[in-house]
Amino acid sequence: MLGPFRLCAADGHPIDVGGARVRMLLARLALDAGRTVATETLIDDLWGANQPSGALNALQSLVSRARRALPDDLVLQSAATGYALKADAADVDAHRFARLAADGRGLLRDGRFAAAARTLREALRLWRGGALVDFVDAPFAAAQAARLEELRLGALEDRIDADLRAGRDGEPVELVELVAELDGLCARHPLRERFTGLRMRALYSAGRQADALGAYEALRRRLADELGVDPSQELRDLHGAVLRGEPREHRDRPPVLPSRLSSFVGREAEIEQVRTAMARSKLVTLFGPGGAGKTRLATETAAGVDDRRVWFVELASVRQGEDLPSAVLASVGVRETRLLDTAPADAMTRLVDGLSGAPALLVLDNCEHVIGAAAQFVQDLLTWCPQLGVLATSREPLALTGEELLPVGPLGLPDGEAPLEADAVRLFADRARSARPGFVLDDATIGDVVEVCRRLDGMPLAIELAAARLRAMSVRQVAARLDDRFRLLTSGNRASLARHRTLRAVVEWSWDLLGEPERLLARRLSVFAGPARAESAAAVCSDARLPAEDVFYVLSSLVEKSFVEAVDGDRYRMLETVRAYCDDRLAESGERDRVRTAHAEHFVELAETASPRLHRVEQVEWLERLDADHDNLMTALRWAISSQNADLGVRMGAALAWYWSMSAHGELASRLEALTPIPGDAPSEGRAVLEFIQAMLCQTTSWTERIGAAAARLRDTGAGRRYLYVTIMEPMAWMFVGDRAEMDAAVRRNLEHPDPWGRAAALFSRAFGAEHGGDAAGGEEHMRAAARAFREQGDRWGIAQSMGSLAGFRSLRGDHAGAIEALEESAETLRELRSDEEVAPTMVRIGMEHVRAGDIAEGRRCLEQADELAAASFAEFARLGSLTALGEAARRAGDVERARAYFAQARELLAGTPMAPPPLHQVALATEARVDIDELRLDDARARLRESLDSSGEIPMMPTIAMIAEQTALLRFAAGDHRQASYLLGVAVALRGMLDEGDPDIRAVLPALDAPDLRSERDRGAALTHEAALAVLREVLGPRG
Repeated sequence: MLGPFRLCAADGHPIDVGGARVRMLLARLALDAGRTVATETLIDDLWGANQPSGALNALQSLVSRARRALPDDLVLQSAATGYALKADAADVDAHRFARLAADGRGLLRDGRFAAAARTLREALRLWRGGALVDFVDAPFAAAQAARLEELRLGALEDRIDADLRAGRDGEPVELVELVAELDGLCARHPLRERFTGLRMRALYSAGRQADALGAYEALRRRLADELGVDPSQELRDLHGAVLRGEPREHRDRPPVLPSRLSSFVGREAEIEQVRTAMARSKLVTLFGPGGAGKTRLATETAAGVDDRRVWFVELASVRQGEDLPSAVLASVGVRETRLLDTAPADAMTRLVDGLSGAPALLVLDNCEHVIGAAAQFVQDLLTWCPQLGVLATSREPLALTGEELLPVGPLGLPDGEAPLEADAVRLFADRARSARPGFVLDDATIGDVVEVCRRLDGMPLAIELAAARLRAMSVRQVAARLDDRFRLLTSGNRASLARHRTLRAVVEWSWDLLGEPERLLARRLSVFAGPARAESAAAVCSDARLPAEDVFYVLSSLVEKSFVEAVDGDRYRMLETVRAYCDDRLAESGERDRVRTAHAEHFVELAETASPRLHRVEQVEWLERLDADHDNLMTALRWAISSQNADLGVRMGAALAWYWSMSAHGELASRLEALTPIPGDAPSEGRAVLEFIQAMLCQTTSWTERIGAAAARLRDTGAGRRYLYVTIMEPMAWMFVGDRAEMDAAVRRNLEHPDPWGRAAALFSRAFGAEHGGDAAGGEEHMRAAARAFREQGDRWGIAQSMGSLAGFRSLRGDHAGAIEALEESAETLRELRSDEEVAPTMVRIGMEHVRAGDIAEGRRCLEQADELAAASFAEFARLGSLTALGEAARRAGDVERARAYFAQARELLAGTPMAPPPLHQVALATEARVDIDELRLDDARARLRESLDSSGEIPMMPTIAMIAEQTALLRFAAGDHRQASYLLGVAVALRGMLDEGDPDIRAVLPALDAPDLRSERDRGAALTHEAALAVLREVLGPRG
């Protein structure tokens, strides 16, 4: 990148990647190595305004060619939104240069001049020519090349600065060489003031004062003539120093901040926040839990301060508040200067004298154990030293007027798409390479690294302790031992403060600062697995020793001391490490079982309160409440199972069943096997619900028998009176097992339900049964009634489902605009419920409706969005639908090759999704058969349609079978058999209750089938019973094979 483009294997052997455009793609991705670059960005950056038609296809082709050329250890990775070159930033010269340049600048600020010069030379040696010189015509290159060139010039300036201050590699610097180098640089960059300043310093150091003054005068005239401005204040100050003959370079200035023995990772935004806060406030306090990196953030920020003197004072060793002034005085190093005093001034007076003469910044690290004294000390200093600023770190605020608080929490944790970009992962990888040279973050390690970072809450100290363990363990071994984290993470830096050498010591330092009520609440709070409301904490943790009315105030005190974190406005949580420590303390107290049971009882009551409200207008609010308490609900359920408390377990499972089905959570299924056999008293209705759900999830040959038995138990226990969602479940179950009489009976019972939602559900069940039983007209009528009833209740789920169903009827009549309107309302309603798994298939239907209406471009756009959403939300069934629909859109556009490709992807996905509902399988096969019909590969079409028919399952869904009949009619029409084609369209009417007049292919053949004898054939087919219609279809399609 820093010169002619070159790609090398790990052994340095060059790799030929082919054409210019492929190399351009790899260069662009390398600029964001390890991070996903959006597809749209790549297209713009590679082609600019000259994008080819089918730019997406062109990009995919480039990606394929690049993948073939890359070695196995360099992966070009696809994501839902774009592509990423899975490479470590250190493997890309541009990124390695930027990092070395930043490290060198940090060493320069710290006064480590020889080390800075060496590091900056290493950075500059990476340049082999102009940046991105092979891609001067690429749309992205100019801005990136300019950025890199500016970084190069800055690094060159820093290197010369370091040489002037320290000499090269610790030896006296050759000033003649430096002056000659600077003469050339100033000639090439005549308006770059820093080069001129460095040249003046070099000339002055070489004893050439007049030449140094001449260099300044030449720049001053040039700036005035060309820009009409004066030199900067910094350069004018240097000019004055040279005029006055002040001493030359001061090379032995001791650092005022702790030496940084490791690189600083992340926190770029926080550093900027601290700088901004320091510009407007005299007191800024970084507060947060132990191990969050407050000290390092403070030192990194202070290292960038160049407009005032800086002092750093570590307070951890100060035991008494009255010792503060002396401790700070010793660190600051203020000397006694009052020669006429007969007695030494007290420490505070000397500090004020030393700190009040010029702008200064005092960094006070670790104030929490002397917080009261520290607050008074800082207030006094700021009152008496008007030019002083204080940057403090503490686990609790100083609570002074004018204090600006900046919380310091965990590092950013990895998300699903770009784990390598997360600061927590970057820190682990950096420290891991120090502990274990040769450590590589790749597919084999990234999963375990992410787990370690997540389980350690992204806390920097804990991550560094974990990375240090790689000296003797693999990442997987570290991850596997985090349940015993306090024993595992004990190998800290021996030079660190004692309380930073082990994870337990970090937490104990904070624990020892708590009062007894705070410790009592803290250990009881450890039963909460996720953020909790104050009222939940009071309900679970209060007793005679800790009254409920006191809990909020004690909780607030724990927040002030950074032992508990306030999140999401009204919730509180413990970091996992703090929680683990407090859980140990809870076990020692002997009250763990009692508190866990209180926690479970509270959250069972919450789930039961929420359950009926999930069917009301307030359902979004309650979904959000249950989402926020999800971890606590699961913890309560696990405790009920492990403690064999049948009542709590069954009540929790039954109360949450509808929430899980709406939110696409799969936890209930994994708990049922352990939950249902627990002995003891429990609500019979709840047990019936759990047995029914378990039967629904069972994939065995006796599936229908189990469903029937479970549905009977729902009926017999009257579960629908206690759990409203049963009024949907039970009728559907009877439909699945083919018992129409029981289904009708369940609907009639529910039409008399005391709750209006139960009656709305009955209307929905009646409509669903009619539609899937082949009565389209009755299905539509009942579904309209259901939609009205759900609207009256404000139930978004019911509105979305009923509008989606009504859209289907409109589509069959050819009312595409009405269908799209209904589907868009359904999708918007589902978005309010944050149900991505259901939004995606609804978007598929919207896209398909556009295609059926003839707007293929808009249809394809919608379908591609749906496919991205399905992939991002891991909704495999929705992806199957989107791939099938994209194939149909391509077929209608005449792109058979692309259609075949989409259908091949759908088949591959089907093969890996054995739980896919039969209709999805059937639709995919029948839709692909249309391509065969278009190409007159009629035997292939017939075989595919027969396979589709045979995939119906035990209880065929009539609308899907009708669709197969319509495809078979098109097959016979293509074969020239118009009579049988017309007859089969009638068979479709018999199965569904109406013909799909919204299908363009069917509309296209109807005029040719309008003769009286052909209409008679259609009427004959429409008069068949379901059983006879199925028999006809099987006969026409013949046996499989």
